[in-house]
Amino acid sequence: MNFIKQIERINKAHSLIISEKTGTPEAFAKKLSMGRSQLYNLLDTLKSFGAPIKYCKKRESFYYDESFKLELKYSLKIIAEDEEKEIFGGFSPATEFIGRNSFKFVPHKVLATIC
Repeated sequence: MNFIKQIERINKAHSLIISEKTGTPEAFAKKLSMGRSQLYNLLDTLKSFGAPIKYCKKRESFYYDESFKLELKYSLKIIAEDEEKEIFGGFSPATEFIGRNSFKFVPHKVLATIC
C-alpha cells in the first residue's frame, strides 16, 4: 500500500501548493504526515515532473511559479481466488521469431492485474 499512500500524498501536496496553503516546511510536512526531509524528497519528485515549485517566506507557503497541472490516478482490482481468470496474448518476452517478418505469439497466464 506504500505506492497508493505515495500517490495520495503527492496529490494532497499538489492541492495544497495550488491553493498556497502549505504553511512552513515543518507545517507542510505535518499536514502530509511525514518528516521534513521526506517532504523535500517529495518536492524533488514533483520537480522531476516539471513542477515549478517555489517558497515564499512572506506568505509562508510553497507555490507554483508558473501554471502547472498534475493528474495522478491509480486503479486497483482485487480478484478473489474463486473468481480467478486467465488472460492470454499480447507481445511479451515469450514472443518467438520464426522466420522473415514472422512471429509466433506464445500466450502467457496472468492471474491478477493492477491497472
